[in-house]
Amino acid sequence: MAKFIMVVGTSSNSGKTVLVSGICRMLSNKGYKVAPFKSQNMSLNSRVSVEDGEIAVAQYTQAMAARAEPSVHFNPILLKPKGNFVSQVIVHGTPYEDRDYNEYRSKKDEFLIKIKESIDYLDKNYDYVVIEGAGSCCEINLLKDDIANLKVAEIAGADAILVSDIDRGGVFASIYGTVQLLPENWKKLLKGFVINKFRGNIDVLKDGFEKIEELTNIPVIGTIPYDETLVLPEEDSQALDGKRVFGNLKSPIEVNVVKFSKIANFTDVDPFSSDCLMKYIDFNEDITGDILILPGTRCSTVEMDLMKKNGMDKKILEFVETGGIVLGICGGYQTLGKMLFDENFSEGDVGTISGLGLFDMDTTFGNKKAIKNSTGTISIFNQNFNVSGYELHEGYSVSNETPLISLSKGFGNCGDLYDGSFKMIGDSYIFGTYFHGILENFEFRNYIVNLARSKKNLSKIEDDSYAELFNENMDKLSKIIEESLDFSKIME
Repeated sequence: MAKFIMVVGTSSNSGKTVLVSGICRMLSNKGYKVAPFKSQNMSLNSRVSVEDGEIAVAQYTQAMAARAEPSVHFNPILLKPKGNFVSQVIVHGTPYEDRDYNEYRSKKDEFLIKIKESIDYLDKNYDYVVIEGAGSCCEINLLKDDIANLKVAEIAGADAILVSDIDRGGVFASIYGTVQLLPENWKKLLKGFVINKFRGNIDVLKDGFEKIEELTNIPVIGTIPYDETLVLPEEDSQALDGKRVFGNLKSPIEVNVVKFSKIANFTDVDPFSSDCLMKYIDFNEDITGDILILPGTRCSTVEMDLMKKNGMDKKILEFVETGGIVLGICGGYQTLGKMLFDENFSEGDVGTISGLGLFDMDTTFGNKKAIKNSTGTISIFNQNFNVSGYELHEGYSVSNETPLISLSKGFGNCGDLYDGSFKMIGDSYIFGTYFHGILENFEFRNYIVNLARSKKNLSKIEDDSYAELFNENMDKLSKIIEESLDFSKIME
């Protein structure tokens, strides 16, 4: 039987996801078989599990931290917002149906059954399960319907740690208020407090520690320092609100990423960040980079409409005329074609719309969702690259262009043997693919970077400086957490 630990927060973005990742890696380093778990996550960022099911990217990342194969049981319920308070509900990795909040809440008992199934599976197959809560664990207007926080700890028999972000201010008030607002049966599950993102001399907190422990009879088990050098994948697009320029600020190669309104799987672009200066651009901004990425999105027709209304479509065509390099991924790939057919408005309220027309390709929506871990080969100018990625798309494309990838496994454009499209227009290179994670393949990523470098008469880059970054940062995070927390209390 597994031991269950839960991390809940005083608010959203308090540090739950990172703390769970660090504890998973720490326990894995000690030789335990570890699994992360989040009963219900709401995110447009998702990846494909080992069963070819869809789970939140946070639980996928935590699985990597735990050195575990990502499973649908790590995130049994995933909600993907579509707008107007409606979300696509993913259950055990498979699209279930679209529901608004009230419809979803009224059926919470049937979703709890699915959550319990996953808890039972994890209990039988792992030594430790580290559970992540959602948002604040004491939203008193939502408590009776909350199936993502301490209700889950109660079901799993888990002890809980409450984490709060001191960077926001009012850390002791938020901890005390959270405890006081919880029902007595859930309050008893809290066994320790963690204060996150502390900067400065910890001695200034000691009086606060003593007082909060006196008031709640719950110990502070650690204070995690703020470390700006950690590079970890972001979970939610809210993280992009204050993120405009990042990556290698000294690089002569600039990558622009169009900041779609419903951007999804935006971490696809992160592998470029070690070799390139990265910049998110809004629909009304100019393209200043050498490489342009049209990323994934939940609503391709909506993004296409916004690009037209703000003149971004014309700027992209001008960028191509001047020899730019364009990469479209999933929804971004769809916008590169001639037409996006959406007769049933499954993508949003725009319906059918013409695309950028850079590819002789049409995309049709309203189909069964493709969810696949995929592999194949890219053959460009007598060079062959083996690539892998994952597919999450409801639109199917029919392209008359040269395929980008010959599939050995996957769905691709339309269930055929190929994925994506490739063409040159003058000196411009246009790439499109349904493969999320395509840039994690060093040879392909390096090929595109060196195309941009050759246009500036710069020497080639040959080393993969991104490949080991994740594990290096997870091990660093694990060390920080182990040094900062009273690990014996967690083990108890």
